Amino acid sequence: MTPAEWKRKAVHAGMGLFALSLRWLDGNTAAVFAGAALAFNVWVMPRIGRSLYRQGLPRRRDPGIVSYPAVVLVLLLVFGKTDLPLVACVWAMMAFGDPAAAIAGRTVGGPALPWNREKTWIGLAADAAMAYVTSLAVFAFVAARAPGEDTALVLLAGAAVYAFLESVRSGLDDNVVAALPTALVLYWLNGHWPPPVEPGAASSVGAFAVALGVNVAVAAAMGASRVVRPSGAVAGAVAGFAILAAGGWRAYGVLWAFFLLGTLATRLGYRRKAAAGTAQADQGRRGAAHVAANCLVPAALLLLGLPAAAFAAAFGAALADTLGTEVGTLYGRRAFSPLTFQALPPGTPGAVSLPGTAAAALGAALVAAAAWALGLVTVPAAAVAALGGFLGALSESWLNDFGRRTGFSLDHEFANALNTFIGAMVALRFGVA
Repeated sequence: MTPAEWKRKAVHAGMGLFALSLRWLDGNTAAVFAGAALAFNVWVMPRIGRSLYRQGLPRRRDPGIVSYPAVVLVLLLVFGKTDLPLVACVWAMMAFGDPAAAIAGRTVGGPALPWNREKTWIGLAADAAMAYVTSLAVFAFVAARAPGEDTALVLLAGAAVYAFLESVRSGLDDNVVAALPTALVLYWLNGHWPPPVEPGAASSVGAFAVALGVNVAVAAAMGASRVVRPSGAVAGAVAGFAILAAGGWRAYGVLWAFFLLGTLATRLGYRRKAAAGTAQADQGRRGAAHVAANCLVPAALLLLGLPAAAFAAAFGAALADTLGTEVGTLYGRRAFSPLTFQALPPGTPGAVSLPGTAAAALGAALVAAAAWALGLVTVPAAAVAALGGFLGALSESWLNDFGRRTGFSLDHEFANALNTFIGAMVALRFGVA
């Protein structure tokens, strides 16, 4: 940690003390102040505060310094009228969890995280611990009451989610990646704690044993047949166990529909794609990172007890993305920008084609149809899931095209997970169970 980094982290944490003002301010007034802070960081900080910029940053504006008040403003606009303590808690996690992770990770060190070699287990633990302790304290002050046991458990889950998301390699600023999803998790848990158990989910030791045994056997078979990589077999067993235990056999069937259709799409025209240099590496055998990117959000949705339409939309987005990429690679002769519709060379980040877009829509519809056929969702919910899955898949193209124009690049696995998250959020927005 250089002196400049210590100064940057101190200012970052110090701004979190303004979260305490939400005890007296209403959401609209606080949003005005957050908007003023955002304007200051956009137009004034480049002139007077470049000493706080990350070292070696060539841009005129530091993304972290801009995104911090921008995220607070979004939180206030979304939750300011209904739940200011929630905004204050997430603000505290942003303000104190991030510096704690950086300081502990760089000064103590330790083993690196397997999903991000630039960050450590010590930093992750420090982030979660500081986010939890400070969110508890800020909640007590802003709400003017001590947090009850349920609130403490919800904030513990939120701090864990925040720390994990901040540790993920994304290509976007950590404030954006971690804070907004954490706020959504807290909002849902605040009204649905403890999470309900889905019909057909494991509710006994014996049922859990069956879920574990089935997925261990499947992982062994997949690994032995070399359908997936060894790491993919292990990660798939973990994801399959969580989905079967939390969602039952119907949700497990949706997982298999996604896996089988996605595998077939990857193998479709593999030689042609390999000759063109666009095929998945290792004969399309997927590893743990791919499993996590596509299954983490759907599994979390079940564990949180969210509607089945969101679960189906998440897997629909994952399959839509896979089919769109594989079919577009094979048959998409003309590519274009999804934002401006300008013609682009095939393979340009964010570019789409008509065959790929049609295949994406088909993929989302197939998962939704499978969820309906298995009795997991109703017809209206299946329609919402199909829409959410399709829009979730398109979101990656929109963001990659926007990033190509503005200078950022999404990490591939993070983008896949983001697809599933956005697909689920679209389904939740329509409120169909």
